Amino acid sequence: GRGARLAVCVPGGTCTTALLLHRSIVGLLERRREEGKGPMDVRVIVIPCVGDDEYATRQMASLDRSLGGRGRPEDLPSILKPRPDAAYGTARRRTRGYFTFGEPADAILRTYDEMNGYGLFLDLLYGAPAWSLMLQHWKSREDDCPIAGRRMMYIHSGGLEGIASQMTRYKHKGLLDARTIQVS
Repeated sequence: GRGARLAVCVPGGTCTTALLLHRSIVGLLERRREEGKGPMDVRVIVIPCVGDDEYATRQMASLDRSLGGRGRPEDLPSILKPRPDAAYGTARRRTRGYFTFGEPADAILRTYDEMNGYGLFLDLLYGAPAWSLMLQHWKSREDDCPIAGRRMMYIHSGGLEGIASQMTRYKHKGLLDARTIQVS
C-alpha cells in the first residue's frame, strides 16, 4: 500500500506456497495494470529452510512447468540467500550458510528467543531459520538483496504444534537446559 515497495517473505520447504503466491500476485498486478490502475511494487521472496537456493529454484521451476509455466528464473519468486560475509560457524559453512533442516542450531534458538521477546511466536523448523536469515539482511541496501529498501510482510504458513518436540531435541543437543522446557 500507499506506493511502498513490499517484500512478501515466505519460508520454503518445497517452496510451493511461495510459487503459488508469486503467480497469484503477478496475475493480480497484471490485471491492475490492464485496468489502468497505478503500478504496485510487490515481490514474493522465498527463504529456503529445506536445502538451499539451488534446490528451491529446481523445485519451483519444476512446479511452474507442471502448472503450464516456463519455469524460467524470471518467472519464479526471488530467493533470499545467506550473506556471504556472515559468521556461520563450521557446520553452516559446509551448507553455504544454510541451516540443515531439523538440526538444532544455536543461531536458530537465539532468533526464536529474540522474536518471542517481541511477541512474534515462531516454530523452530521454518519460522526461526527464516527470520535468522532475514535478520542478516534487515537493513541491507545492497542491489542484489531482494528485501533491500522494502517493507516486509512475513507469511507464517506452518504450525506451532511441534515446538515441544523440537525443544527436546535442543535439550539433547545441549543447547537448552531441562528447566527451560515447558511441557503442556
